[in-house]
Amino acid sequence: MIDFALESRYHPNQKIAFQREPPHTVIMADKITVLIADDEDGLRSTIAAWLNDEGFAVDEAPDGKEAIRKVQVKDFDIALLDIKMPGANGLEVLRYIRKNSGSTEVVMMTGMSDVTMAVEAMKLGAREYLTKPLDMDQLVPQLRNLLQKRDAEDRIRRLQSEHTARLLYDLHNPIAGLKQSIGYLLKGMAGPLGDHQKELLGYMTNSIDKVVLLLNDMMDLTKLEGGRVRLNEGIGNLGDSLTKVIQEFQIPIKSNKITLDQLIEPDLPPLEYDSEKIEQVIQNFLSNAVKYTPVQGAIVGQIRKVQLVMEEGQIPTDFLMLSVFNSGSGIPKNEIPLIFDRYRNVTAGKDNKQQTTGLGLIICQRIIEAHNGKIWVESEPGKGATFYFALPIR
Repeated sequence: MIDFALESRYHPNQKIAFQREPPHTVIMADKITVLIADDEDGLRSTIAAWLNDEGFAVDEAPDGKEAIRKVQVKDFDIALLDIKMPGANGLEVLRYIRKNSGSTEVVMMTGMSDVTMAVEAMKLGAREYLTKPLDMDQLVPQLRNLLQKRDAEDRIRRLQSEHTARLLYDLHNPIAGLKQSIGYLLKGMAGPLGDHQKELLGYMTNSIDKVVLLLNDMMDLTKLEGGRVRLNEGIGNLGDSLTKVIQEFQIPIKSNKITLDQLIEPDLPPLEYDSEKIEQVIQNFLSNAVKYTPVQGAIVGQIRKVQLVMEEGQIPTDFLMLSVFNSGSGIPKNEIPLIFDRYRNVTAGKDNKQQTTGLGLIICQRIIEAHNGKIWVESEPGKGATFYFALPIR
């Protein structure tokens, strides 16, 4: 069993065409779902009864571990968490929710002696904290106001995302037109060119290609981060997806005399996933592997069934894990945490020419997270790198 809380692992790169529904917009006709986690049975039952009478849909958890188990199987609009609980305390549950259920608003419940911990909870992403004893008359309007703020922020984010997408599209068109015009010049359609002129126009074309690729990645990432991605999920075989993508890389693999091994554990269960987007992630894994593997180097693609513990206190669950190893120069240890930072460049090895913006990796991360999976990387300089993702078996 792999304990994800103790092990860290791999990442990827490529192109999209999405649309997903925005997370959790509250429609007042629907019941607001609330999780109450508190080890004081009387207080927990009182709050639950009060909220039920006000039309909320309430689940209860007597400790932190049970709260995490409930969050694993259901999305809540609000989580009311006691700070001090057995099993896993409120801060641990908060960390899990912030990492795995981004649309859930967290409110901490605390005694006066725990105010310092409540402030720490706010730093970790809690929206508010309430001191005990709770003012039940104020609790309902507080929770409703909290969701109204969340929905307003969601609308602002969507508007920002749409504006950014339009801006990127508007930039893309004239740049593509410029490249087309340069192509006409290179063909001599505006008169003969000298060698130096051809060289300069070729340099301009290469620069434009880089800008177009960057704009494409930015448009894809904007769609993902704006929540406008609809997964076209179906039942598929992850091994078939790996085999299909590997076939696309046969020419560069053979031309560089790279050894490629494909290791697929037998009798793997089928998965429910968007094959086009997952194959895009695999393409990025293999593209990076081919790019950074030296002549006569090695690439290994592997799929196996594993059990992962994603967070402390979580029950191990079954996943299919796909990994791609390459025998390249590896990634410096201090750069591994930057792999998924969209604002930092990561250099593989010592060759400055092997520099990337990392946007492709961010896109792949968003795709895997949309499937409720995990993506990570492990590497040591001089010992190659392995990129992983794991998808849950449902």
